Amino acid sequence: MKKNAQRAAALIGASAALALLGTTQLTGVAFAAEGSSKVAAGTMHPDGCPPDPGYRFSAVQHRYKDMVSSVEGTKDETIGITLTRGVTVTGTVTGTVSAEEGVIFANAKESVSVSLAKAITAQVSYSSTWKVPTSVGYLHAGADEKSMHWEYGSDTGACKWHVARQGTAVFPYHVPTFWHTSS
Repeated sequence: MKKNAQRAAALIGASAALALLGTTQLTGVAFAAEGSSKVAAGTMHPDGCPPDPGYRFSAVQHRYKDMVSSVEGTKDETIGITLTRGVTVTGTVTGTVSAEEGVIFANAKESVSVSLAKAITAQVSYSSTWKVPTSVGYLHAGADEKSMHWEYGSDTGACKWHVARQGTAVFPYHVPTFWHTSS
């Protein structure tokens, strides 16, 4: 039926085909009559930018999240740390209403190339040791996270991104992670 409608539109003109077949038979991009400056809502703007709203993510960075207090040591001392079973790290979203958090999480999972989680719980206990090479050092235990800036908006007809809402999101993706810092 769709091919017949397209053939009819090509042979007798779009307006006549729509009148004969009804508007429910054709799907696709709406168009304006020649010389008209109006375009149907939700269609492609003449500059080529769709007005469809959506999420964008930028400034994606790795960061560590302490899940237990760090352990301090001095030069040549071997220090240890344990991440105990049952400790949980939870993602956060700022600049939004709580109902939108799940949508931001789902869109971030598609946009970032790691398997993000809303929360991760250590299923067993993990331990690590480290020999401090400097005067003072700290051993940490926790999770790897991705931190990002998010925006919800749409392209205007002039192909400019218009931001309606924005904020930051931080989601964990790996437990356990151990790292050290020195002063």
